[in-house]
Order: sequence, then structure tokens, then C-alpha cells
Amino acid sequence: MAANPIQAAPAEHPLSDADRRTGQDITDRRVLVVDDDIDLAESLQEILASRGYSAAVAHTIAGAEDAARALIPQVAIIDVNLGRENGLTLITTLKEAFPDILCVVITARAEVEHAIEALRRGAFDYLLKPLHPLETLSRLEKCFDKIALQERAEKAEAANEAKSAFLAIISHELRTPLNAIIGFAGLMEDQRFGPLGAPRYREYVSDIRHSGEHLLVLINNILDLSRAEAGKLHLQEDAVDVVEAMQICARQLEPRAIENHVQLELSVPNAPPMLRCDAAKLRQVLLNLLSNALKFTPADGRVLLKLECGADEGVTLIVKDTGVGMSPADIPRALEPFTQLDNRLARRYEGTGLGLPLTRSLVELHGGTLRLESALGEGTTAIVTFPPSRTIVDLVGAQPRSATK
Repeated sequence: MAANPIQAAPAEHPLSDADRRTGQDITDRRVLVVDDDIDLAESLQEILASRGYSAAVAHTIAGAEDAARALIPQVAIIDVNLGRENGLTLITTLKEAFPDILCVVITARAEVEHAIEALRRGAFDYLLKPLHPLETLSRLEKCFDKIALQERAEKAEAANEAKSAFLAIISHELRTPLNAIIGFAGLMEDQRFGPLGAPRYREYVSDIRHSGEHLLVLINNILDLSRAEAGKLHLQEDAVDVVEAMQICARQLEPRAIENHVQLELSVPNAPPMLRCDAAKLRQVLLNLLSNALKFTPADGRVLLKLECGADEGVTLIVKDTGVGMSPADIPRALEPFTQLDNRLARRYEGTGLGLPLTRSLVELHGGTLRLESALGEGTTAIVTFPPSRTIVDLVGAQPRSATK
């Protein structure tokens, strides 16, 4: 090429907006410049060096391959026309050797079709001649911004994997002795092998069992929430009798309702449909919502578990309580993990704030939604809606159920 297509660079090269925004160190930014115009390539190399880039120059495909092996570039700037050689073939060669490399091609305005072909071959961007240094640097910043984002994403994914593995190991290590504690406490509470003696011992054993069960629930919730965040919760789907699941959960929590002097009621329609879902996770959703409602409902209060069905709306489960409630502004925080809305509540009501976030994850895993309605002093209503596609229409028409419990 007879003329130098790059315009003169300014005397000073202030930090770009990307530099100021991220404060990113550019000392390890490696760029390969491939152009058979020696003046252009060396001029571009000088500009890049003045900005702290490590830049290597090559004028042929063979020279570019040698320079790439020595530099291991993150970005390559390649002229489409390398004398008699086609610079586009270098894109494939470089990406085979360095899969994460970003290629930016240089082409004349009259040959934009070359840029299109380069993008098809995996190039990240293109530049039109004559090159302007600020525009060239701006495109490079875009390349390294993408590289930085990719690195952060990979680090976050690796951290997530490590966290999930750690929680899985810890949960297993904790659950094994807890299951033994709960089992032996149950044997002692039932006095299977003879009387314990003083009545107070029986109370202590009961406390041990309840505390162990509470810890086991917390451990399972932490592990499930971690799996949900990592996208590793999977459904074991089957045709599930929703009313039966409601009754099982109500029976399980009935002793707590009696102890708290709270009325626990069920309401179901006639001939409710079956639901295609994960039965264990459905029960987990119901137990979390009912436990929450019972925890925050004072004596002589009421907790209602209601099933509603519609051909277009799908299956809806509603848990409504007459508890302390919360302000509408606090509802988003209630759905965030490890959040207690008020220090006074944290002191009065035990819990880690995992129940609602985990419940939302389990519902969303089914393609459904969890919505909360609440007001201070007026109780809370949790509304779980499953999409119509999960209603098993062929099994609608089962025996009518009792409306209340």
C-alpha cells in the first residue's frame, strides 16, 4: 500500500471512559496487529504502546502465527488484504489456537462485504479505512470490556460451583449426626427401652428432638436455596393430588397450630384437578408458607389454605393469615434471602429469612409465580399460581372434597 491509511495520533492519550469507569489495569492487554502496510502497522503499534498495551506486529499470515505463539494475544487487529494473502483465513487459524481471542478486521469502505464475511467467520468487530486512532482505541476498549466481563462471569461461576460443593459437603456432614440425634431423641422420648425417670428429662429430650428437627430444616433450606441459585434444582414430575398434599401438610402442622391456639383451615373446590409437578417440592412450598403464617399469627388467629382452579388461570394455592403483616414496601425485601424486616421481629420470631425466597424459587422452577399481599396489623396473603399447562385436564372430575378442615 502506497499511502498510510492511519491518521496522525494526538500528542497525548488521556485515559478512556472505560479506563476511568473500571480503573482496570491495562499492563497485561496483549494485541496482535497484522497488516502488510509496514508504516500503518508500526504507527498503530506506537499508539498502542503509548497507552500501555503490549503490541506485536506481523505483515504475513505466517509471521502472524509466529507472533501469536510468542505473545498469546487477547485481541488481533487484522487487515483483510495482506498482499496476495486473504487475512480472513487468519481469523479461523487464530481462533483454533486461542478460542477466546477477539478479532477486529480492517477493511476499505468499498469492501464492506469483507467485514460481513469476517463477522460470519467469528470476528468480533471491524474498522474502516482510513483508521482514526481514537476510534481504534475505542473499539479496543470494547474488546477488553467484553473480555473483562467474560472473566468476571467465569470467576463468578467458579465461585458458585465452589460454594455449592462446600454447602453440599457441610450439609451432609451436619445432617448425618443430626439425624442420629433426632432418632435417638425420639426413642428416648417414647421410652422404648424403659422409663427415663424424672419428668423434666422427658421435656429435655423433647426439646432436643425439636431443636434437631429445626436445624435439619435450616440445613436443607440453605442447600436447596444454593442449588436454586446455581440452577441445579431439578423437578421429579408426576400427577399429584393437590388436595391430598394440602391435607398432609395441614396434619403435619396441626400440633403447632393447636399449641399456638391458631385455627388452621382448608378450603377446596368440588372435583379439583390433578397437577403435574414435583410432589415433594409442592409439599415444601405448602409447609414453608403455612409455617410462616403460623409463626406470625398470634393466639386466636386464623390461617386458611385455599385451592382455586380455573380453566384459563391454572391452579392457585392461597395461604391467608390474620398475623402481624408487613407494609407493602417491605414485600420485596421479604423475598430476599437472609432478610428479617425488623429487628424486633428478629428477636421475637426465630428464622433465617430463607423460607420465602426458597419457596419462590421452587414455584418459579415450575413456571409459576409467588405473590404476597400484606398490610401491617392485617395479616399476609401468599398466592401461588401454577400455569394452566400444569393442570391435568384428563383427571379433572375426581370425587368432591370436604370444603374445610
